[in-house]
Amino acid sequence: MSVGGNHSIGIIGFAANEVAMLEIFFKGGKAGGFSLVPAEKAESLLFGFSDRASAESGLKWARSKGDIPFAAVVDPADCALVEDAVALVNRPFSMKALQDGLGKLHQHIESGAPTPVAKASSEPVQTHDESEREAVFAEWEARKQRSNEALSAWKGEGEKREGNALRSRFSLERNELNSLILEAQSELKKQQASRPKPKKPEPVEEPQAPQTPKLSAEMIQQCCGSLPDVNLDSAHERRRAYFSLDGLLLPWVQRCVRQGDESGKVQQIVGVPGAFFYLPKDRVFLVGLDSDLLLQLTRTRFGFDEISLQEREADSELPQGRRVASDELMWQLALFTARGRIPDSLSAEEPRLLNAAPDFERLLETPHARSIAELWQSQRLSAQNIASMLKVPQRFVFSFFVAADAIGLYCP
Repeated sequence: MSVGGNHSIGIIGFAANEVAMLEIFFKGGKAGGFSLVPAEKAESLLFGFSDRASAESGLKWARSKGDIPFAAVVDPADCALVEDAVALVNRPFSMKALQDGLGKLHQHIESGAPTPVAKASSEPVQTHDESEREAVFAEWEARKQRSNEALSAWKGEGEKREGNALRSRFSLERNELNSLILEAQSELKKQQASRPKPKKPEPVEEPQAPQTPKLSAEMIQQCCGSLPDVNLDSAHERRRAYFSLDGLLLPWVQRCVRQGDESGKVQQIVGVPGAFFYLPKDRVFLVGLDSDLLLQLTRTRFGFDEISLQEREADSELPQGRRVASDELMWQLALFTARGRIPDSLSAEEPRLLNAAPDFERLLETPHARSIAELWQSQRLSAQNIASMLKVPQRFVFSFFVAADAIGLYCP
Protein backbone atom coordinates (compact mmCIF):
# COMPACT_ATOMS: atom_id res chain seq x y z
CA MET A 1 0.00 0.00 0.00
CA SER A 2 1.34 3.45 -0.91
CA VAL A 3 1.73 5.96 1.94
CA GLY A 4 1.32 9.74 1.73
CA GLY A 5 0.52 9.69 -2.02
CA ASN A 6 -1.76 8.08 -4.56
CA HIS A 7 -3.74 4.97 -3.66
CA SER A 8 -5.28 2.59 -6.18
CA ILE A 9 -9.07 2.32 -6.40
CA GLY A 10 -11.48 0.23 -8.50
CA ILE A 11 -15.09 0.97 -9.46
CA ILE A 12 -17.89 -1.63 -9.41
CA GLY A 13 -21.65 -1.57 -9.98
CA PHE A 14 -22.03 1.67 -11.99
CA ALA A 15 -24.00 2.05 -15.23
CA ALA A 16 -22.08 2.56 -18.51
CA ASN A 17 -22.66 6.34 -18.64
CA GLU A 18 -21.57 6.68 -14.99
CA VAL A 19 -18.41 4.65 -15.70
CA ALA A 20 -17.51 7.03 -18.56
CA MET A 21 -17.95 10.07 -16.28
CA LEU A 22 -15.93 8.49 -13.46
CA GLU A 23 -13.05 7.67 -15.85
CA ILE A 24 -12.95 11.36 -16.90
CA PHE A 25 -13.13 12.35 -13.22
CA PHE A 26 -10.15 10.18 -12.18
CA LYS A 27 -8.07 11.00 -15.28
CA GLY A 28 -8.62 14.71 -14.64
CA GLY A 29 -6.79 14.49 -11.31
CA LYS A 30 -9.84 15.47 -9.25
CA ALA A 31 -9.97 12.30 -7.17
CA GLY A 32 -7.75 13.62 -4.37
CA GLY A 33 -5.03 10.98 -4.14
CA PHE A 34 -6.58 8.04 -5.99
CA SER A 35 -5.66 6.44 -9.32
CA LEU A 36 -8.10 4.19 -11.18
CA VAL A 37 -7.12 0.49 -11.67
CA PRO A 38 -9.10 -2.76 -12.30
CA ALA A 39 -11.20 -3.70 -9.27
CA GLU A 40 -9.43 -7.03 -8.64
CA LYS A 41 -6.04 -5.22 -8.34
CA ALA A 42 -7.21 -2.24 -6.26
CA GLU A 43 -6.40 -1.58 -2.60
CA SER A 44 -9.75 0.24 -2.18
CA LEU A 45 -13.12 0.28 -3.97
CA LEU A 46 -15.89 2.66 -5.02
CA PHE A 47 -19.26 0.87 -5.23
CA GLY A 48 -22.28 2.17 -7.15
CA PHE A 49 -25.45 0.49 -5.87
CA SER A 50 -28.62 1.13 -7.87
CA ASP A 51 -30.81 -1.47 -6.13
CA ARG A 52 -30.77 -4.07 -3.34
CA ALA A 53 -29.83 -6.99 -5.62
CA SER A 54 -26.72 -5.28 -7.00
CA ALA A 55 -25.73 -4.17 -3.48
CA GLU A 56 -25.90 -7.69 -2.07
CA SER A 57 -24.01 -9.21 -5.03
CA GLY A 58 -21.27 -6.56 -4.89
CA LEU A 59 -20.85 -6.80 -1.12
CA LYS A 60 -20.43 -10.60 -1.31
CA TRP A 61 -17.46 -10.15 -3.59
CA ALA A 62 -15.97 -7.23 -1.61
CA ARG A 63 -16.23 -8.99 1.76
CA SER A 64 -14.71 -12.13 0.28
CA LYS A 65 -11.51 -10.11 -0.28
CA GLY A 66 -11.16 -9.48 3.43
CA ASP A 67 -10.98 -6.01 5.02
CA ILE A 68 -10.59 -3.95 1.84
CA PRO A 69 -11.90 -0.39 2.55
CA PHE A 70 -14.55 1.03 0.24
CA ALA A 71 -16.87 3.99 -0.32
CA ALA A 72 -20.42 3.45 -1.56
CA VAL A 73 -22.77 5.49 -3.76
CA VAL A 74 -26.32 4.47 -2.74
CA ASP A 75 -29.88 5.70 -2.48
CA PRO A 76 -30.59 7.13 1.00
CA ALA A 77 -33.09 4.31 1.67
CA ASP A 78 -30.42 1.62 1.15
CA CYS A 79 -27.70 3.00 3.47
CA ALA A 80 -28.29 0.17 5.96
CA LEU A 81 -26.98 -2.35 3.41
CA VAL A 82 -23.47 -0.87 3.52
CA GLU A 83 -22.87 -0.17 7.20
CA ASP A 84 -19.26 -1.31 6.82
CA ALA A 85 -18.51 1.36 4.14
CA VAL A 86 -15.86 3.91 5.13
CA ALA A 87 -17.83 6.70 3.38
CA LEU A 88 -21.32 7.05 1.89
CA VAL A 89 -22.33 9.23 -1.06
CA ASN A 90 -26.08 9.61 -1.58
CA ARG A 91 -27.68 9.53 -5.04
CA PRO A 92 -28.05 11.68 -7.04
CA PHE A 93 -24.40 12.51 -6.41
CA SER A 94 -22.38 15.58 -7.43
CA MET A 95 -18.66 15.99 -8.01
CA LYS A 96 -18.31 17.80 -4.66
CA ALA A 97 -20.06 14.98 -2.75
CA LEU A 98 -17.89 12.38 -4.52
CA GLN A 99 -14.71 14.31 -3.67
CA ASP A 100 -15.78 14.52 0.00
CA GLY A 101 -16.46 10.77 0.13
CA LEU A 102 -13.12 9.91 -1.47
CA GLY A 103 -11.41 12.32 0.93
CA LYS A 104 -12.78 10.33 3.90
CA LEU A 105 -11.66 7.09 2.28
CA HIS A 106 -8.16 8.52 1.68
CA GLN A 107 -7.87 9.67 5.33
CA HIS A 108 -8.95 6.23 6.53
CA ILE A 109 -6.30 4.46 4.42
CA GLU A 110 -3.56 6.91 5.48
CA SER A 111 -4.43 6.50 9.17
CA GLY A 112 -4.12 2.71 8.99
CA ALA A 113 -7.37 2.31 10.95
CA PRO A 114 -9.20 -1.04 10.66
CA THR A 115 -12.03 -1.26 8.14
CA PRO A 116 -15.54 -1.02 9.73
CA VAL A 117 -17.41 -4.30 10.10
CA ALA A 118 -21.14 -4.69 9.46
CA LYS A 119 -23.45 -5.38 12.41
CA ALA A 120 -24.22 -8.94 13.34
CA SER A 121 -27.81 -8.55 12.16
CA SER A 122 -26.70 -7.82 8.61
CA GLU A 123 -25.79 -10.48 6.03
CA PRO A 124 -22.94 -12.71 7.30
CA VAL A 125 -19.51 -12.03 5.80
CA GLN A 126 -18.15 -14.65 3.44
CA THR A 127 -15.29 -16.79 4.70
CA HIS A 128 -11.85 -16.72 3.09
CA ASP A 129 -12.29 -20.14 1.57
CA GLU A 130 -10.63 -19.92 -1.86
CA SER A 131 -13.23 -21.90 -3.81
CA GLU A 132 -16.15 -19.86 -2.41
CA ARG A 133 -14.39 -16.56 -3.19
CA GLU A 134 -13.69 -17.64 -6.77
CA ALA A 135 -17.35 -18.72 -7.24
CA VAL A 136 -18.66 -15.35 -6.07
CA PHE A 137 -16.24 -13.43 -8.29
CA ALA A 138 -17.03 -15.70 -11.28
CA GLU A 139 -20.76 -14.98 -10.83
CA TRP A 140 -20.06 -11.23 -10.79
CA GLU A 141 -17.83 -11.42 -13.90
CA ALA A 142 -20.40 -13.58 -15.76
CA ARG A 143 -23.15 -11.01 -15.18
CA LYS A 144 -20.84 -8.24 -16.34
CA GLN A 145 -19.86 -10.25 -19.48
CA ARG A 146 -23.52 -10.90 -20.40
CA SER A 147 -24.29 -7.20 -20.07
CA ASN A 148 -21.33 -6.24 -22.31
CA GLU A 149 -22.30 -8.82 -24.95
CA ALA A 150 -25.88 -7.53 -25.07
CA LEU A 151 -24.66 -3.94 -25.44
CA SER A 152 -22.21 -4.91 -28.22
CA ALA A 153 -24.92 -6.81 -30.10
CA TRP A 154 -27.26 -3.82 -29.90
CA LYS A 155 -24.56 -1.46 -31.21
CA GLY A 156 -23.71 -3.85 -34.05
CA GLU A 157 -27.33 -4.00 -35.21
CA GLY A 158 -27.55 -0.19 -35.03
CA GLU A 159 -24.44 0.26 -37.20
CA LYS A 160 -25.76 -2.28 -39.72
CA ARG A 161 -29.12 -0.50 -39.97
CA GLU A 162 -27.40 2.88 -40.33
CA GLY A 163 -25.08 1.55 -43.04
CA ASN A 164 -28.03 0.13 -45.03
CA ALA A 165 -29.91 3.41 -44.68
CA LEU A 166 -26.94 5.43 -45.91
CA ARG A 167 -26.40 3.14 -48.89
CA SER A 168 -30.05 3.46 -49.88
CA ARG A 169 -29.82 7.26 -49.73
CA PHE A 170 -26.55 7.91 -51.47
CA SER A 171 -26.19 5.12 -54.05
CA LEU A 172 -28.01 3.35 -56.90
CA GLU A 173 -28.71 -0.37 -56.99
CA ARG A 174 -26.23 -2.19 -59.25
CA ASN A 175 -28.92 -3.45 -61.66
CA GLU A 176 -30.38 0.03 -62.01
CA LEU A 177 -26.93 1.51 -62.66
CA ASN A 178 -26.15 -1.11 -65.36
CA SER A 179 -29.48 -0.41 -67.06
CA LEU A 180 -28.77 3.34 -67.17
CA ILE A 181 -25.29 2.74 -68.64
CA LEU A 182 -26.65 0.48 -71.42
CA GLU A 183 -29.39 2.95 -72.33
CA ALA A 184 -26.90 5.82 -72.50
CA GLN A 185 -24.50 3.82 -74.70
CA SER A 186 -27.32 2.84 -77.11
CA GLU A 187 -28.55 6.42 -77.42
CA LEU A 188 -25.02 7.69 -78.04
CA LYS A 189 -24.45 5.19 -80.89
CA LYS A 190 -27.69 6.30 -82.61
CA GLN A 191 -26.69 9.97 -82.43
CA GLN A 192 -23.20 9.30 -83.78
CA ALA A 193 -24.55 7.29 -86.73
CA SER A 194 -27.04 10.02 -87.75
CA ARG A 195 -24.55 12.90 -88.09
CA PRO A 196 -21.15 13.43 -89.75
CA LYS A 197 -18.07 12.98 -87.68
CA PRO A 198 -16.69 16.33 -86.47
CA LYS A 199 -13.03 17.19 -86.49
CA LYS A 200 -11.31 15.92 -83.42
CA PRO A 201 -10.59 18.93 -81.17
CA GLU A 202 -7.38 19.23 -79.27
CA PRO A 203 -7.77 18.00 -75.72
CA VAL A 204 -7.96 20.77 -73.13
CA GLU A 205 -7.27 20.00 -69.53
CA GLU A 206 -9.68 21.72 -67.18
CA PRO A 207 -8.58 22.35 -63.61
CA GLN A 208 -10.28 20.05 -61.16
CA ALA A 209 -12.28 21.60 -58.37
CA PRO A 210 -11.07 20.69 -54.89
CA GLN A 211 -12.94 17.72 -53.51
CA THR A 212 -14.46 18.04 -50.05
CA PRO A 213 -13.72 14.90 -48.02
CA LYS A 214 -16.81 12.75 -47.45
CA LEU A 215 -17.85 11.85 -43.91
CA SER A 216 -17.72 8.21 -42.92
CA ALA A 217 -20.89 6.43 -41.84
CA GLU A 218 -19.62 6.48 -38.24
CA MET A 219 -18.97 10.24 -38.34
CA ILE A 220 -22.41 10.89 -39.89
CA GLN A 221 -23.99 9.05 -36.98
CA GLN A 222 -21.91 11.03 -34.46
CA CYS A 223 -23.00 14.34 -36.09
CA CYS A 224 -26.61 13.55 -37.08
CA GLY A 225 -27.62 10.60 -34.90
CA SER A 226 -30.09 7.95 -36.06
CA LEU A 227 -33.44 9.42 -34.96
CA PRO A 228 -36.24 8.58 -37.45
CA ASP A 229 -38.60 11.31 -38.68
CA VAL A 230 -41.25 12.29 -36.12
CA ASN A 231 -44.67 13.91 -36.30
CA LEU A 232 -44.08 17.30 -34.68
CA ASP A 233 -47.85 17.79 -34.29
CA SER A 234 -47.92 14.87 -31.83
CA ALA A 235 -46.88 15.87 -28.30
CA HIS A 236 -45.50 12.39 -27.59
CA GLU A 237 -43.33 12.21 -30.73
CA ARG A 238 -42.33 15.87 -30.47
CA ARG A 239 -40.54 15.23 -27.18
CA ARG A 240 -38.19 12.80 -28.96
CA ALA A 241 -36.95 15.54 -31.32
CA TYR A 242 -36.15 18.12 -28.60
CA PHE A 243 -33.58 18.18 -25.79
CA SER A 244 -32.46 20.54 -23.03
CA LEU A 245 -29.12 22.40 -23.07
CA ASP A 246 -29.04 22.63 -19.24
CA GLY A 247 -25.66 21.48 -17.90
CA LEU A 248 -24.16 20.81 -21.35
CA LEU A 249 -20.85 22.21 -22.63
CA LEU A 250 -22.17 23.97 -25.79
CA PRO A 251 -23.93 26.94 -24.10
CA TRP A 252 -20.79 27.58 -21.99
CA VAL A 253 -18.67 27.71 -25.16
CA GLN A 254 -21.12 30.16 -26.76
CA ARG A 255 -21.11 32.30 -23.62
CA CYS A 256 -17.30 32.19 -23.55
CA VAL A 257 -17.16 33.61 -27.10
CA ARG A 258 -19.68 36.38 -26.33
CA GLN A 259 -17.86 37.52 -23.20
CA GLY A 260 -14.46 37.35 -24.87
CA ASP A 261 -15.61 39.41 -27.88
CA GLU A 262 -17.22 42.03 -25.60
CA SER A 263 -14.28 42.40 -23.19
CA GLY A 264 -11.43 41.65 -25.61
CA LYS A 265 -9.79 39.49 -22.90
CA VAL A 266 -8.82 35.81 -22.94
CA GLN A 267 -11.52 33.55 -21.47
CA GLN A 268 -10.94 30.13 -19.88
CA ILE A 269 -13.55 27.39 -19.41
CA VAL A 270 -12.80 25.94 -15.96
CA GLY A 271 -14.02 22.49 -14.93
CA VAL A 272 -13.02 20.41 -17.96
CA PRO A 273 -10.05 18.00 -17.71
CA GLY A 274 -7.65 20.00 -19.88
CA ALA A 275 -6.84 23.43 -21.34
CA PHE A 276 -9.78 25.23 -22.97
CA PHE A 277 -9.16 28.95 -23.75
CA TYR A 278 -10.77 31.44 -26.14
CA LEU A 279 -8.47 34.09 -27.64
CA PRO A 280 -10.74 36.90 -28.92
CA LYS A 281 -7.94 38.79 -30.66
CA ASP A 282 -7.33 35.86 -33.05
CA ARG A 283 -10.88 34.43 -32.79
CA VAL A 284 -9.50 30.97 -32.06
CA PHE A 285 -9.74 28.39 -29.28
CA LEU A 286 -6.66 26.96 -27.57
CA VAL A 287 -7.59 23.35 -26.79
CA GLY A 288 -5.57 20.83 -24.80
CA LEU A 289 -8.10 17.98 -25.06
CA ASP A 290 -7.98 15.08 -27.49
CA SER A 291 -10.89 14.63 -29.92
CA ASP A 292 -12.39 11.55 -28.21
CA LEU A 293 -12.50 13.25 -24.81
CA LEU A 294 -14.00 16.40 -26.34
CA LEU A 295 -16.70 14.28 -28.00
CA GLN A 296 -17.49 12.67 -24.63
CA LEU A 297 -17.69 16.08 -22.94
CA THR A 298 -20.29 17.36 -25.46
CA ARG A 299 -22.71 14.71 -24.12
CA THR A 300 -21.86 15.16 -20.43
CA ARG A 301 -24.22 17.10 -18.15
CA PHE A 302 -22.24 19.09 -15.60
CA GLY A 303 -23.61 19.69 -12.12
CA PHE A 304 -24.06 23.01 -10.36
CA ASP A 305 -20.74 24.93 -10.06
CA GLU A 306 -18.81 22.14 -11.83
CA ILE A 307 -18.07 24.37 -14.83
CA SER A 308 -17.46 28.13 -15.03
CA LEU A 309 -15.70 30.92 -16.97
CA GLN A 310 -12.58 32.74 -15.83
CA GLU A 311 -11.14 35.89 -17.39
CA ARG A 312 -7.36 35.91 -17.90
CA GLU A 313 -5.08 38.91 -18.07
CA ALA A 314 -3.44 39.80 -21.38
CA ASP A 315 0.06 38.97 -20.09
CA SER A 316 -0.95 35.58 -18.63
CA GLU A 317 1.11 32.62 -19.79
CA LEU A 318 -0.99 30.12 -21.76
CA PRO A 319 -0.41 26.34 -21.87
CA GLN A 320 0.42 24.31 -24.96
CA GLY A 321 -2.43 23.12 -27.19
CA ARG A 322 -3.82 23.12 -30.70
CA ARG A 323 -5.50 26.25 -32.08
CA VAL A 324 -8.89 25.89 -33.76
CA ALA A 325 -10.95 28.65 -35.41
CA SER A 326 -13.89 29.56 -33.17
CA ASP A 327 -16.59 28.95 -35.81
CA GLU A 328 -15.02 25.63 -36.80
CA LEU A 329 -14.99 24.32 -33.20
CA MET A 330 -18.48 25.63 -32.35
CA TRP A 331 -19.94 24.10 -35.55
CA GLN A 332 -18.43 20.72 -34.62
CA LEU A 333 -19.53 20.92 -30.95
CA ALA A 334 -23.08 21.84 -32.01
CA LEU A 335 -23.30 18.81 -34.34
CA PHE A 336 -21.94 16.43 -31.69
CA THR A 337 -24.31 17.86 -29.06
CA ALA A 338 -27.52 17.89 -31.14
CA ARG A 339 -27.07 14.62 -33.07
CA GLY A 340 -30.13 15.28 -35.24
CA ARG A 341 -32.26 16.85 -32.50
CA ILE A 342 -33.23 20.45 -31.65
CA PRO A 343 -32.56 22.23 -28.32
CA ASP A 344 -35.65 23.54 -26.56
CA SER A 345 -34.34 27.10 -27.10
CA LEU A 346 -35.06 26.77 -30.87
CA SER A 347 -38.22 25.90 -32.81
CA ALA A 348 -38.58 23.64 -35.86
CA GLU A 349 -41.69 25.63 -36.93
CA GLU A 350 -40.20 29.16 -36.77
CA PRO A 351 -39.33 30.57 -40.24
CA ARG A 352 -35.67 31.61 -40.52
CA LEU A 353 -33.52 33.06 -43.32
CA LEU A 354 -29.88 32.04 -43.76
CA ASN A 355 -27.72 35.16 -44.06
CA ALA A 356 -24.59 33.35 -45.36
CA ALA A 357 -23.77 29.81 -46.43
CA PRO A 358 -21.32 27.82 -44.27
CA ASP A 359 -17.73 27.53 -45.52
CA PHE A 360 -17.64 23.78 -46.20
CA GLU A 361 -13.95 23.99 -47.15
CA ARG A 362 -13.32 24.26 -43.36
CA LEU A 363 -16.52 23.03 -41.68
CA LEU A 364 -17.80 19.46 -41.51
CA GLU A 365 -20.22 18.91 -44.40
CA THR A 366 -23.13 16.74 -43.33
CA PRO A 367 -25.40 14.95 -45.86
CA HIS A 368 -27.53 17.35 -48.01
CA ALA A 369 -25.91 20.36 -46.28
CA ARG A 370 -25.30 22.31 -49.53
CA SER A 371 -28.89 21.81 -50.75
CA ILE A 372 -30.22 22.84 -47.34
CA ALA A 373 -28.06 25.97 -47.30
CA GLU A 374 -29.07 26.98 -50.85
CA LEU A 375 -32.80 26.64 -50.14
CA TRP A 376 -32.58 28.36 -46.75
CA GLN A 377 -30.79 31.33 -48.34
CA SER A 378 -33.48 31.75 -51.00
CA GLN A 379 -36.46 32.37 -48.70
CA ARG A 380 -37.57 32.44 -45.06
CA LEU A 381 -38.53 28.86 -44.11
CA SER A 382 -38.77 26.68 -41.02
CA ALA A 383 -36.69 23.54 -40.46
CA GLN A 384 -39.85 21.48 -40.90
CA ASN A 385 -40.50 23.19 -44.29
CA ILE A 386 -36.92 22.45 -45.44
CA ALA A 387 -37.16 18.73 -44.63
CA SER A 388 -40.53 18.47 -46.38
CA MET A 389 -39.52 20.41 -49.52
CA LEU A 390 -36.19 18.60 -50.02
CA LYS A 391 -37.64 15.23 -48.93
CA VAL A 392 -34.60 14.51 -46.74
CA PRO A 393 -34.57 13.00 -43.22
CA GLN A 394 -35.34 15.52 -40.48
CA ARG A 395 -32.15 14.74 -38.55
CA PHE A 396 -29.94 16.13 -41.36
CA VAL A 397 -31.92 19.39 -41.42
CA PHE A 398 -32.04 19.68 -37.62
CA SER A 399 -28.26 19.11 -37.31
CA PHE A 400 -27.56 21.83 -39.90
CA PHE A 401 -30.07 24.13 -38.15
CA VAL A 402 -28.42 23.83 -34.72
CA ALA A 403 -24.85 24.18 -36.05
CA ALA A 404 -25.65 27.21 -38.25
CA ASP A 405 -27.45 28.91 -35.37
CA ALA A 406 -24.48 28.24 -33.05
CA ILE A 407 -22.13 30.26 -35.29
CA GLY A 408 -24.68 32.99 -36.04
CA LEU A 409 -25.42 32.39 -39.74
CA TYR A 410 -29.16 33.26 -39.56
CA CYS A 411 -30.61 36.74 -40.00
CA PRO A 412 -31.88 38.30 -36.75
